[in-house]
Amino acid sequence: MPDLLTTRQLAEYLQLSERTIYRLLERGEIPALKVGGQWRFRKSAVDEWLDLQMGRMDAAGLDELGHAPVSVSGLLSRENIFLGLPAGSPREVLGALVERLALPEPVDRAMLLARLLEREALCSTALEDGVAIPHTPRTRPRMLHGHDVVAIGRTAAPVEFGALDGRPTNVFVLVLARDERAHLTLLAKVTRLVREADVHDVLLSAQAPDEIVRAVARSEARLFGRGSGRATGSGKTHGPAGVDLRRS
Repeated sequence: MPDLLTTRQLAEYLQLSERTIYRLLERGEIPALKVGGQWRFRKSAVDEWLDLQMGRMDAAGLDELGHAPVSVSGLLSRENIFLGLPAGSPREVLGALVERLALPEPVDRAMLLARLLEREALCSTALEDGVAIPHTPRTRPRMLHGHDVVAIGRTAAPVEFGALDGRPTNVFVLVLARDERAHLTLLAKVTRLVREADVHDVLLSAQAPDEIVRAVARSEARLFGRGSGRATGSGKTHGPAGVDLRRS
């Protein structure tokens, strides 16, 4: 896909309608330029815009951009919460997380790790206050084909992960999705959730996976309401089924 996109190409890339793109243009909410009287969008600028928007979406904003019916708490299983990962380099931390993952379908784990590191090389996924949200690049084929997975790892000691605030990171919320729409939805929801004080505190201090599952489910319901979110994850569903957080 070229870096300079037409309106139609951008709609296909984001899996939105062209009408939604024009609505964002009218409000000046998406980076764009005019070339020969036609709107064009630099894909790299749109990707940066998406990353900045992830944590700002409320339920209404997510609905407007369209959504995939996925639930973070529904995808978050106890077996994919690891509270004692060894500290080390980004490669070592992500490698340890990938090695421990319970995955619902066969995945080349070496390739998965390479994709995660490729995304980190573009720009660190570390947020402020010790949390990172590693994921694979949107421009690469999906690693999972029929499932979505959310996993959490916490290192025994904070590690340097490239956060903009210069602080170390010790919580890593891994997002893997089956398609672009679910990918963006989960990133938006997870980014918003980990910035909630109650979730953030539990991520840093929980002694058992159940504490994290319950905190995520409570905040998810409060922020986005209960709906028809579909959980297609790595096994058992924990927390309230049908919690729906929305984003395209």
